[in-house]
Amino acid sequence: MIFISWQLARPLNKGHVHGHRHFLGIPITLQFVAALKGFKFLLCCWLVLMVAVTPVWSFSNGPIHHHLRIELEPSSRFARIEDTIQFKPSRENCASFVFYLHADLKLNRHQVPTSWQMQIATHKSAEPRLIKIEISKSRSATCPETFSMVLDYSGILYDADDPAGSGGFFFSGGSYFYPQTKGPSPLVTFELQVSLPEPWQVVSQGQRSGDRLSGKRRIVSWNSSRPAEEIYLMGNKFHIYEAEHNGFSLYAFLLEREDDLADRYLQTAKGYIDFYSRLLGPYPYEKFALVENSRQTGYGMPSFTLMGSRIIRFPFILHSSYPHEILHNWWGNGVFPDLDQGNWSEGLTAYLADHLLLELKGKGVQYRFQEMMKFSNYVNEENDFPLSEFRYRDSMASQAIGYAKLLMVFHMLRTEVGDENFLKGLKKFYKIFKYRYAGYEDMCRVFEKVSSQSLTEFFEQWINRKGAPKIRLQQASYVANEGRYDLQVSVEQESPAFKLKLPVAIWTTGSKVAEIHYVELVADKQNFHFQLSAEPTAVRLDPYNDVFRLPGILEAPASLGQTYGAQTITAYLPENDNLGYQQFAQGVAEKILSEYENASLPQGSLWVFGRENSLEKSFIVQLKKSGIEVGEKGVRFPERFYAWEDHSFVFTLHRTDQKKGTMTWVIVGNKESIPGLMRKLPHYGKYGYLVFEGDAPDNRNKGTWPSNPAGLQKVFQEGVPRLLPEQTPLVAFKPFSKK
Repeated sequence: MIFISWQLARPLNKGHVHGHRHFLGIPITLQFVAALKGFKFLLCCWLVLMVAVTPVWSFSNGPIHHHLRIELEPSSRFARIEDTIQFKPSRENCASFVFYLHADLKLNRHQVPTSWQMQIATHKSAEPRLIKIEISKSRSATCPETFSMVLDYSGILYDADDPAGSGGFFFSGGSYFYPQTKGPSPLVTFELQVSLPEPWQVVSQGQRSGDRLSGKRRIVSWNSSRPAEEIYLMGNKFHIYEAEHNGFSLYAFLLEREDDLADRYLQTAKGYIDFYSRLLGPYPYEKFALVENSRQTGYGMPSFTLMGSRIIRFPFILHSSYPHEILHNWWGNGVFPDLDQGNWSEGLTAYLADHLLLELKGKGVQYRFQEMMKFSNYVNEENDFPLSEFRYRDSMASQAIGYAKLLMVFHMLRTEVGDENFLKGLKKFYKIFKYRYAGYEDMCRVFEKVSSQSLTEFFEQWINRKGAPKIRLQQASYVANEGRYDLQVSVEQESPAFKLKLPVAIWTTGSKVAEIHYVELVADKQNFHFQLSAEPTAVRLDPYNDVFRLPGILEAPASLGQTYGAQTITAYLPENDNLGYQQFAQGVAEKILSEYENASLPQGSLWVFGRENSLEKSFIVQLKKSGIEVGEKGVRFPERFYAWEDHSFVFTLHRTDQKKGTMTWVIVGNKESIPGLMRKLPHYGKYGYLVFEGDAPDNRNKGTWPSNPAGLQKVFQEGVPRLLPEQTPLVAFKPFSKK
């Protein structure tokens, strides 16, 4: 049985925001999902249908080359553009070619080969509105080796997303400022020359090949021989910093002159580009640039990153978001994800940037647990979907799937094939598909080749099945027999079962360090036997958080993200809301109450505002158990005291009334801090307690509650030291290391 569905919004713009892919544009594609294993049959059906619905044009013989000459007035966005377009058409389908431009642009002149005609029509169903340009040949004309035409047009350029902010401009494929195709879009190369008033500057991908003044205008040239999915053009009144490194150029385009800031980013880029070149293969572009913008975004484009003014001044960004954006030059902008199979680039980038950099610092175990918590907090039956359907982040749930779950899938793939084969597979995948589209099927074949093992079932389960396993240690016991010990471990997982390679840590007398065993889970309930030479003292499932799963109730500490992600959320306001909590409550809760009794508390998670409420006592009792004392003058933590005045506090705890969910207590020092608190708190989802100061407000303290792995372990002897073998990082070398 074959299910056919039209996808009317296949993304075109492949940039990403805040480390996630951000898509614009609306080409039409046909997507198939098949409930059969006969791939050859499915492929045959696909080809028949594509013949029926696809226009007769084709660009199968390489990228389209654009030679763009642009005269731009940044203040009005008015531009005069001449585009010389060249490509090698497919001789099998050379009757006509179709391009699209934004409808605000007027075609003034065109030049097409002899015996070819051009027709123009408005494409009304599109958003934004487009003009359709169809070039068709006469029957007597032959198909040229290289097709070439010139389009001259002008008008107001459409700012697709304006990440550059009000002070600059940003045009991408989604702006349709140059002619584009629809359907299976070919890649592009280009030469770009822009004339604009001095002191404006422009940035694009590729190499800056010219920068000169002609009267009061600046003429800047960029060119890119590396195939890309689209052309970017952005500009502002930049201060430019430049350096050379290993044969390519490094830039920092800043809105203000800041030598030290520019130097930090240029030097840091060298270290991470060297690191990922050694890890994966040569850097794929002629340059890399940091480009500052006035909006607080983080975009990753081919050969440059666009980051917010405030963001780049946070010290931690240099070694968190920045390497993530640099790595996107390999994944996403070097190898392009085949979106019909799902966007794999975000999860792989997160795994080799965010995760790997922490793993090299010995913090990989904690990071993986946090990512599993994100999935648990934000994903439920209503908003879950398989990785094959992930295109880009548009919610906390989609981020938890396309980033958190997927990076864990890559971690499990690494466990499945081993570190050496995993690295070989990454390098081979990059080498084969650089400047090409690739999907999970391609990835599977590469890793099967390097590991000499079948991975079809692995990819099928994790890419095409939604949800997550939920496992627990049902029972563990042992018997002694002539100096040996038979340990029996019973493991349960919720039905339908996932197939899992599950690590089991076993501690025995005489050794502080556990032995790690691997078992194959394939059923809802399974028993495993271990023959030991020493008496077991404890056993624990998944001690390193290597398996993607849903943490159990006891294992998952209460966190702010659990309250935000709950399906049912109720807010309780104090009787006298003189601080203005109402605004906050309206932004986070479906239902708001001001008077209540504990006995009538509904199901779900709770937001509790203010100091005077009937749940205050419950909060105080639980916090005291964790060493936090709530008093008349403020809150005392083990290390410091914070007065009520000018401080805001956020505490998230599990409910104590036998109902599932969390309760988050918010106390602000003044009403001026509420807007800032509302804006900032979603970024602190992993924390159980937070302290802020001032109107901004600024974070002064944060922390997580301890996790209790009770559902995963059995302790036979209390008080015995239990250590785990040290995990070996994926690579022995680190960024900025000389060797």
